[in-house]
Amino acid sequence: MKSAELEKTLEGFEKKELIRLIIELAKLKKYNMEWLEIEFQRPDGLLELLEYYKKKISRALDSNDLTSGKKAISDFKKASPSRESLIDIMIYYVEQGTEITLDCGDMYEDFYTKLESVYIETIKLLNEWGDAKLIEKFRPRLEILVNKTEYVGWGYHDVLWDWYDELGISEKEE
Repeated sequence: MKSAELEKTLEGFEKKELIRLIIELAKLKKYNMEWLEIEFQRPDGLLELLEYYKKKISRALDSNDLTSGKKAISDFKKASPSRESLIDIMIYYVEQGTEITLDCGDMYEDFYTKLESVYIETIKLLNEWGDAKLIEKFRPRLEILVNKTEYVGWGYHDVLWDWYDELGISEKEE
């Protein structure tokens, strides 16, 4: 069924029936309920939206659910057109994961692989967009991550260092 057909069908429903359908749809998948929660509690501005997703990332990583943390990034990307906020939340994900390993000790290889993939994607996006101001705004946070991971295992530091080295040229060097 296409959107136009669905809309036409729904227009014929009474309010109670629409409510029942929405509730049943929300029960089908956890994502549906989360989407509805976001829609009903949609923050007024980008800052509130960013904080909402950062909390989701923190909860996911605290529960050792890096996949849900990455999904929060993906959901945020759909909800916000802001490149700056997307980079902010991506770095936040890596920062939170790095703090976990610094607090708890070495984690497992897949833990680092998931953090690395977001770090790498962050560098790639910054370079692809070529926005020197954006690169320079986030360069310090990306560098801090490299410095903090010097003694972390599984080659995590090396991957971050290699990709940090790929970050666009500093305005000072141009």
